[in-house]
Amino acid sequence: MGFEEFTAHVSEAVRVKAGGTYQIKRHDVTKNNHVKRTGITVMKEEADIGPCVYLDAFYREYETGGMRFDEIVDEVCRLALKHTESAPYVDVSGFREWETVRAKLINAEQNKELLEKIPHRLFLDLAVVYYAVVRNQTQEETGTVLIRREHMEIWGQEEESLYQTAVMNMRAEGGADFTTLEDAIKRVMPEITLPAAPRDLPWDTGMYILTNRRKRFGAAEILDKKTLRMIADKVGDGFIVLPSSLHETIVLPPKAESEYERLADMVREVNDTQVDVEERLSYHVYAYSRDEEALKIVA
Repeated sequence: MGFEEFTAHVSEAVRVKAGGTYQIKRHDVTKNNHVKRTGITVMKEEADIGPCVYLDAFYREYETGGMRFDEIVDEVCRLALKHTESAPYVDVSGFREWETVRAKLINAEQNKELLEKIPHRLFLDLAVVYYAVVRNQTQEETGTVLIRREHMEIWGQEEESLYQTAVMNMRAEGGADFTTLEDAIKRVMPEITLPAAPRDLPWDTGMYILTNRRKRFGAAEILDKKTLRMIADKVGDGFIVLPSSLHETIVLPPKAESEYERLADMVREVNDTQVDVEERLSYHVYAYSRDEEALKIVA
């Protein structure tokens, strides 16, 4: 059966299995970089929101014989009901208190349709967009919601206000997280012993990771001019920024212009083989100019 028929059958099977006590709705979402996903949302009768279980991966399992249809229905139902019951409370104060808004960077070209609907500003080949944090009853972050023009109308705010506030909020949680690649690896795997690196790329000076304290949407740190100046003081004027993902960038010491295309090839290969489509930021290479206090595209 095709995907549309599969989605309809799963939705109906989950509705029957849930015993009529939940609302079951199809949910089509366009995510970052124009990635389209289809799922079903399961909500209590009195609720306006609920968890969404995406069906794309389940359909691939069905097509390849990895899971039977009844197994898929059981798993979708288990996931949906588990999250529906375990998360009865959602704090959406971020929509009322617009001063808590945060910024992230996405690829401008890949998100042209989305950018027509949301407040944003262009930055190099990227776009600055804004989001609010959703929390559970214990105030843990459980997700984020993109700020749209409707929110701006409710708040009576312009994009400039959002931008200035979001940049200030970047520093409310402390400075940027800027560390060597070696230290970043050891944080995650403290027991690992790293091999000796090539002579032209020593672990302690050759490559750095730039992100934020939360490690979420940390690529936005390149918006902060103070952070860029700090990096220039440490690494050197003309340092290189490689867009690793939405959540972090890689910083290299200054390189000869003849190396820019090689670095662009490396970014392209890593994006295409190691980074999920939704997480990709850019295929370009950036260099910092202290005189201009800005990044520019060099490859």
